[in-house]
Amino acid sequence: MAKRNVDLTSKEWRDMVFEGKQKEFGAYELRKKSDRRHNLAVLYTLIGLVVVVIGLIAWSKYSDYRDEQAAIALAQEREKMAAAELLQNDEPEPEPEPEVEEQKFEQEIPEVPQEVLATVQVTQIAIVDADKVKNEVMDMETQKEDNTARGVVNQEGSDDADKFKAVQEQVIVKEPEPEVKPKEEEIFVAVEQKAEFPGGEAAMYKWLGNNIRYPEAAQQNDIQGKVHVKFVVEKDGSIGAVTLVKGVDKDLDREALRVIKKMPKWQPGKNNGVPVRSYFSLPVTFRLQQQ
Repeated sequence: MAKRNVDLTSKEWRDMVFEGKQKEFGAYELRKKSDRRHNLAVLYTLIGLVVVVIGLIAWSKYSDYRDEQAAIALAQEREKMAAAELLQNDEPEPEPEPEVEEQKFEQEIPEVPQEVLATVQVTQIAIVDADKVKNEVMDMETQKEDNTARGVVNQEGSDDADKFKAVQEQVIVKEPEPEVKPKEEEIFVAVEQKAEFPGGEAAMYKWLGNNIRYPEAAQQNDIQGKVHVKFVVEKDGSIGAVTLVKGVDKDLDREALRVIKKMPKWQPGKNNGVPVRSYFSLPVTFRLQQQ
């Protein structure tokens, strides 16, 4: 009977199992070397566990280091923002610009030589003593024959009344009348009769096709699309202000504005049969030929 608690890896157990059997057989050699294989397997397993544990610890340390560095960077960024805000608050408010005094128009007053109209005293009726009369007064007959202007006192000066009036008119300075700017006529968005290209819509697109120059840069980069443009058709049919509503590319946008400004005169829009200024929107299509 076999002994209890027998070490199955011992040489005695192996000899007992292969007792009376051919030991040169391969199974005996395998059983003989199994101890070393088992020991190596256990050793490799332990080494693998140690490597895994070390890797987990290293990863944990690296994660902690990375989180710490991120926290430090965030704190530094907040400090910079706080410092910038503090500097901004400390900056003195800009002093208000001094108001420019409005320059008032002052018309230069021409220097006119003073002209005094010669006058003679008109006869005044008064009862006084003869020795108290100071000024010699003309009688009515003498006044009729004399062309001198009449006044309350005798005064030397010019005998030409028209010249005196002309001099007085030169002294009067008239204030300049304020410039009145003409009111700009209204531009209608909707009109009874829309503005139209000469010959109609088909003629307009044919004209565009003949006059558009496809930008070389846009061709090389295969850029195409529709550029939406808005412009004013004036009362005489000429093209007024041209604006870009929706663009595609700076080169295509520039070419669309150029070709619209170059358009011939249109038939203007009308309200009640009268030509008016009106808006017109137009998409300009840029399409490359497929090769």
